[in-house]
Amino acid sequence: KKRGGPMVFNTLTQNKVEFVPKDGNTVKWYICGPTVYDSSHLGHARTYVAFDVIRRILSDYFGYDIFCVMNVTDIDDKIILRARRNHLLKQYRSSQPPIDQVISDAKTELQKAFAKHDGKAAALEKEIGQEEGSANKKALQAELETLAFKRTALVNHQATLDGSSASSDVSRLIDSVGDLIANGLDADKGSEVTDQQIFRDHAAFYENEYLEDMATLGVSLPDVLTRVTEFVPQVVDYIQKIMDNGFAYEAQGSVYFDIRAYTNSHSYRKLSFTAAAIKAAFDEGEGALATGEGKRCEADFALWKCSKAGEPSWDSPWGQGRPGWHIECSVMASDLLGDTLDVHGGGIDLCFPHHDNELAQAEAYYGHQQWVNYFLHSGHLNIGFQKMSKSLKNFFTIREIFKGGSTMRVSETETVVLPSYTPRQLRLLFMMYQWDEPMYFAKDTLDVACGKEKSFKDFFGSVQAMSREHQPTLVSRPQGWGELERTLYGKIQDCQGAVHEALCDNFNTPVVLSKLSELVSACNIYMNDASVENKQFLLINKAAVYITRIFRLLGIDDATTTYAFTAKSGGDDELLPETLDLFCGFRDVIRTGCRSKMSSEEIGKLARKVRDEELVKLKGKNESKKQASFDQVLDAFDKWSSSVLEASDRGDPASSYLKMCDDVRDYVLPDLGVRLEDKQEGYVWKLDDPEVLKKERDEKAKAASLAQKKKIENKLTKAQTDLDKAKASSTPPAEVFKAQTDKYSQFDANGVPTHTAAGEELNKSARKNVEKEFKKKDTDFTKFQETLAKNPNYLQDLEKDIQDMTKMLGDM
Repeated sequence: KKRGGPMVFNTLTQNKVEFVPKDGNTVKWYICGPTVYDSSHLGHARTYVAFDVIRRILSDYFGYDIFCVMNVTDIDDKIILRARRNHLLKQYRSSQPPIDQVISDAKTELQKAFAKHDGKAAALEKEIGQEEGSANKKALQAELETLAFKRTALVNHQATLDGSSASSDVSRLIDSVGDLIANGLDADKGSEVTDQQIFRDHAAFYENEYLEDMATLGVSLPDVLTRVTEFVPQVVDYIQKIMDNGFAYEAQGSVYFDIRAYTNSHSYRKLSFTAAAIKAAFDEGEGALATGEGKRCEADFALWKCSKAGEPSWDSPWGQGRPGWHIECSVMASDLLGDTLDVHGGGIDLCFPHHDNELAQAEAYYGHQQWVNYFLHSGHLNIGFQKMSKSLKNFFTIREIFKGGSTMRVSETETVVLPSYTPRQLRLLFMMYQWDEPMYFAKDTLDVACGKEKSFKDFFGSVQAMSREHQPTLVSRPQGWGELERTLYGKIQDCQGAVHEALCDNFNTPVVLSKLSELVSACNIYMNDASVENKQFLLINKAAVYITRIFRLLGIDDATTTYAFTAKSGGDDELLPETLDLFCGFRDVIRTGCRSKMSSEEIGKLARKVRDEELVKLKGKNESKKQASFDQVLDAFDKWSSSVLEASDRGDPASSYLKMCDDVRDYVLPDLGVRLEDKQEGYVWKLDDPEVLKKERDEKAKAASLAQKKKIENKLTKAQTDLDKAKASSTPPAEVFKAQTDKYSQFDANGVPTHTAAGEELNKSARKNVEKEFKKKDTDFTKFQETLAKNPNYLQDLEKDIQDMTKMLGDM
């Protein structure tokens, strides 16, 4: 059956369509890169990993020749404002202002911020009240909720300032409220910042940080990286041609795209949003420094912005200015890729206005109706079911995730501190979601990704161990297949077919991972089946090599080892496995021997033989090889076997040897990058990252500690309940009821109440209930007396147990 090519979801058509490049096998692809004004965040990671995966699939799986161009936006209002404010705040800090001035300056700006915020919120509330469309109203309400979180940040600033005094640390206070002070400084002195290198240095710093982050994530570099600062002459020429074609006009030193003229002959907003979202997106696209003076229509957008004092500028026929945001991509993509792009990619948030305006500009320039054939948009990234936003306090940079220690909100009142995560775990997480749909980033989903990584890693480690056992003796092993092997081979074929279909179906990586997981499970069942006498390594190897190929295709693993997720042993490929086999085998013999009553003397003889014969041979090989990791394992083997010999000389009991076996597995070998797993019969060792093994050990110890704590808490609760019950049962029931003078006044010979406190005889129903209660208390009293007869210190023992467990919990 011939396998077909990929179907992709094209935002232009809003459905999946067959992928057919214009020029045969060549794919011309433009990706909207970052605006480098701040550190790269998880949204960047999600988008660029998604396009990296698609690019790898198209190139390395389907065989397309991709020419990939990506821009870096290094002229933008956000960059200008951030660079200017950082520069002015640095000068302010260097002037060493007194604490009272810092407090005063910050409070002044805080009052302005409150007024601006509250005015915007009031306007939004009014607009929501007038809005009839449910979709538009929902978008406006979401914007209002974001404003509410922003106000919380202002309230926190207020608390910080209210808590400051003459004794406060000036530098720390500036760190806390510097954004407020910087706003005021920019308003007063921003126009005085005229050195353009300030803006370039700011952009270059974050561009370099972005490239480092992408390299860490395993994102391939584009074939061409463009910066708008290096394309300004081309931008000017491009704008001039759009004007000559009748689709743009100059107004007060700026040039605007003429939407009315354009829509007379072209379709505009091919990538549309709801009306409520359009206004906010349009304003953000124009930039915080835009004035809009001289525009003929509100929807017209800037191609060239007249620069004001304190803004970078370049020469143009319309005076000193700078490119608008949207024009840069049209110009740079056209310059390198021409009048038709096969693929244009970017985040879904760029649909409007950026990508709609890009299309309009290019089609106005070329005079045709279609500049891009396939528009690919990565889905939104939500943090805990909210869109990621600094104002919502759910904003994470890529580096914060790798470092660990960030606090994530999991509900209105609950937070969790994230541990550190690896680039591979983050990449796996992204591929667990379809690239063009929303994904939800949370600790739970991260834990699932980590669990998936571990299951694959364990599988490859087991295959590697099987390889060490089978390959040297392959010639002597039966290779015939039975029903189990034929069934497993069928599952390998099914997996390959399903993975191909998933890759063809809009690059469906969640299905790919699911199918590979199913194949791993099938292989594990086969490898662990004790009834299979002659396990066929070559069949397992076929599955493992295929899964490795797909992982490397997706960029999940970039090693050169035979199998994915398996650590290299440097130059120790020959000696390290031999040493670990002897080390772990010696340990296994002792462990098994202790359980079958092997004497300490027999263990000593075995240890001497290993040291005098095997270790001597290995040390001789080490003299000629001098290999680092082998040397470390050999040294650990030497020390551990010596400890076993010393224990034998002392005549230690079996429990001592078993503890030594556990310690070498749990502490010694993990520090050397060796994972040792005890099986029902025998053992398996696997190479791994020492830091990963230490982290697993720490997490296991933490889980054990929490389980122990829970166990003690349960025992404490039971002991307290028993004590309360014992104390309640220690008094004869007749005395208990006679003490209740507020309820009863007369009793029968046994002490059962007969009359109420008012002297009225209990009715039949009340008498029945009180007799039932008396009988129960009498039974409890009798049992308590029997307990005391067996243990006169029963109450004191319970109290001591409670005291001891309370102390244990306190110590934990």
